[in-house]
Amino acid sequence: MNSKNWHFPEALARGEFPYLTLLGIEVSSISEGHAEIKMTVTERHLRSLGILHGGVTSSLIDTALGLAGASHAPDNHHAVTSQLSVNFTRIAKAGETLTTKGETIHMGSRTAVCRGEVRNEQGDLIASGTSTVMFLPLENP
Repeated sequence: MNSKNWHFPEALARGEFPYLTLLGIEVSSISEGHAEIKMTVTERHLRSLGILHGGVTSSLIDTALGLAGASHAPDNHHAVTSQLSVNFTRIAKAGETLTTKGETIHMGSRTAVCRGEVRNEQGDLIASGTSTVMFLPLENP
């Protein structure tokens, strides 16, 4: 695994990813081709009707799949999402802790294809998705 990706949890803790900090996303684990993150749904994550906003759910999928794909990024490259598809299965409400797992299912020389799921504490499927992660060279390596 690319060494820069091993330091993602520390970078998140330092506030280098303000959007993820705002959402309250925590990294449970990152390994080659796999990532797991968690987030507890609070009032700030809700849309009308008191349910989790789809954009937050999409952010959970995007983050876990992006981390899984980024674990394969070549040296002096970073990873960005070039495609994201999310299927919403069940609502989530404030107080629920959601776990999102992502895994790489195909590696190319410039991209990784990943899939993942968001589940609540009871194991109920909240959402699933796929993404293509593209590797871009750093401008100043």
